[in-house]
Amino acid sequence: MRTGNTKILSVLAKYLLFCTLISSCYSSPEFSDKKSQIDELITIDKMNDSIIIIKLGYDAVTGILTPDGIVVIDAGISNSLTQKYRAIIEKELKGNHFAYLINTHGHHDHTGGNQVFSDAEIIGHEKCKIEISESQKDQAKVKSNYLKITQQYEKKLQNLDSGSVGWKAACCQKYRYQCAAEDMLNSRKIMLPTKTFRDSIHINVGNVNIDMMYVGKAHSESDILIHIPEKNLLMVGDLFSGGGITHIQYEDKYDVKRWLQVKKWITDRMNRINIVIGGHGEIMGKEDMGYFLEWIENKMVETL
Repeated sequence: MRTGNTKILSVLAKYLLFCTLISSCYSSPEFSDKKSQIDELITIDKMNDSIIIIKLGYDAVTGILTPDGIVVIDAGISNSLTQKYRAIIEKELKGNHFAYLINTHGHHDHTGGNQVFSDAEIIGHEKCKIEISESQKDQAKVKSNYLKITQQYEKKLQNLDSGSVGWKAACCQKYRYQCAAEDMLNSRKIMLPTKTFRDSIHINVGNVNIDMMYVGKAHSESDILIHIPEKNLLMVGDLFSGGGITHIQYEDKYDVKRWLQVKKWITDRMNRINIVIGGHGEIMGKEDMGYFLEWIENKMVETL
């Protein structure tokens, strides 16, 4: 009985902590007008008539218009926020048929809004399914983490000048995690890729070709590159940012060999790449990509 009572008390304590955290998120008057603030903080980068990037803090959802529907790259952290991104994409690209959603990798800030595009085929590497499933296994822990991060940004905001660049950045992050936590209290579903691949895959959407290649262990276990030659576009997920600054965690010998294959894959397509978009919406070019390829070359010398 004592063991049973201890378990009940432990569950009750976690529940009370969760309730305290969620109520504290609404203690500030600033949250009373959350919806309008979020709408004001969302930014739109319209590259041209067929490519658009919707951003809120580290959320970045890219919509690409094709004759056979819209292709979306990544889905943000929260269903409720991604509903907003979808509505903007529909308005700006003048369409509501979504052919594909492609996850650049399995991290929660790129796959949390997958449910919003359940009408499309969702593509990711085969390890993407595993990463999503593993990261969402302990739902209570995930909710608690989201709320703790929300609180951290709430405290940070108290020390920033309202309306400043830093304040807006912290506000975006706070809303992202708060909305993700709220989703888990409502009708959020964990959506896994419905179509996966091991090495590479080619799909055609109307007259638009999309080539994807698995990078190997890098920033995550499931990173892929996405090349759309007709758009002169390369999507690189969280592999690197401006100046070729890498975000790679795994550097074992096996993966360096894989990265050399990646280097050749990119180099072979260089004449059809003008725009490089990172996983958090950073717009880059060939020079940034060149620095990344140089980093791969240096790693080959160090490791092999």
